[in-house]
Amino acid sequence: MSMFSLIIDGYERKARLYPALLLLMPIAMIALAASATKLSVLEGLGGAAVGCGGAFFLSQFARDAGKKGEKALFEKWGGMPSVAVFRHRDIRIDPITKARYHKRLADLVKGAKAPSANDEQEDPVAADGVYSAWSTYLRVNTRDTKKYSLLLQENINYGYRRNVWGLRHIGITITALCCIGSALWLYIQFRLTGRIMEEMVLAFGVTFLLLILWVFQFSSNWVRIPADAYAERLAETVETFGGKTSGGKQ
Repeated sequence: MSMFSLIIDGYERKARLYPALLLLMPIAMIALAASATKLSVLEGLGGAAVGCGGAFFLSQFARDAGKKGEKALFEKWGGMPSVAVFRHRDIRIDPITKARYHKRLADLVKGAKAPSANDEQEDPVAADGVYSAWSTYLRVNTRDTKKYSLLLQENINYGYRRNVWGLRHIGITITALCCIGSALWLYIQFRLTGRIMEEMVLAFGVTFLLLILWVFQFSSNWVRIPADAYAERLAETVETFGGKTSGGKQ
């Protein structure tokens, strides 16, 4: 993927590149504060790195980190939200609306008969197999980003938070080291010159705030909010399908 494609592709940029840039933000803040007005070398190196595929590498790095942890998230949540949302025992969708969704999806996806509440209780694995087929059908048939723009936005929100969460341990380490480094810089500078560099104080403050976010905000619960929202928006798209069809391939 070219740099231009990475910039114009909303999902790639927001869900994959931005989390990686967030990881590098404290390093950039400290480097800018330390260099003050002498930015020419840093600008040149940064431009070269981006031009040589650095941005794409960062987006892939963030994506891989998020995907590796996704299975653990689903296990903690009791299953993939876009599958679990169809369960009778799941309360995110009211029973009347859910019954309508079940009926419509049973017509749309051949061979995926809607499980009853008793069927689900007796064999939850088989029931989830049906719900997974429904979820796959909806994902395959809602790829029109203009028609399903709200669904795309929720998918971007989820991808961004999942990838930030996947980078969490690395983010805490990098940000903590940057906090320590900037504090030492301020201390040494004060001992040598008796002055405090305002740019470094600002960099330390932003970095410390980011460390708090990495530790306390970027949690699995933070990721689940858009995951649930995406699952609900995906389920709602069943109302947009008019005719009967046998399903699609992913």
